[in-house]
Amino acid sequence: MNPSLPNLTTTALAALLVLAAPAARAEEWRDLPYAEIAKMPLAMAKVDPQHIFTANLVATPGKDQAALPPDFKLRLKLKDQLIPIAVAADGRVSLPFRQDWADAGAQIETNQAKGRVAVSLGFDSRVPPGTKMSYAQLTESAPVLEKAIKQVAGLASMMAPGIQSLTLTFDKPPQTLELSLPDGTRHSYKTDAKGVIELPWEPKWAAGSVQLSAPVKRIDQNMK
Repeated sequence: MNPSLPNLTTTALAALLVLAAPAARAEEWRDLPYAEIAKMPLAMAKVDPQHIFTANLVATPGKDQAALPPDFKLRLKLKDQLIPIAVAADGRVSLPFRQDWADAGAQIETNQAKGRVAVSLGFDSRVPPGTKMSYAQLTESAPVLEKAIKQVAGLASMMAPGIQSLTLTFDKPPQTLELSLPDGTRHSYKTDAKGVIELPWEPKWAAGSVQLSAPVKRIDQNMK
């Protein structure tokens, strides 16, 4: 992950991993470093004890490919062990994220040639229930994500991007959000044609109260 990349969202937080290298024959396995794939999920685990985020890996057909290859396989190579990695029909990859595996130099192996399959790493944040909550509760994912990004950035954390806004997606537009701050200031937002509200991320609004016209379906975080 490059912490200086602009305009990242949670679902595209990690770079797309194009599986394998030059053209390969069937069952000619190629390696990917497990530590690179697990870096962000492991960083998230350190700063997210409440499990606000859920990491997911999804395999999708490569460019100009209509579907995943029927013989597509993934496995984990850990020293002298080969551990199969399950891939569901919808492309979801069942891969545990473990620091000991990363430290041991584990590799992810695929039997596909370059470009035939891509695996993207994303993070889904939980959605507070109901229609009345604090601004801090509605935006609880933002500070956690910023901490995780700084963990990954390490010495470059001062240059790591922060959260600019949150995209709130609703089932049935139009919907509204009313934000009331302790000093009496009020902010009103309404869904656009796509049923989303772009809510600014302002830590100083933490004590504010939020009234929604309907529950939020999904929350995504937008980077500066």
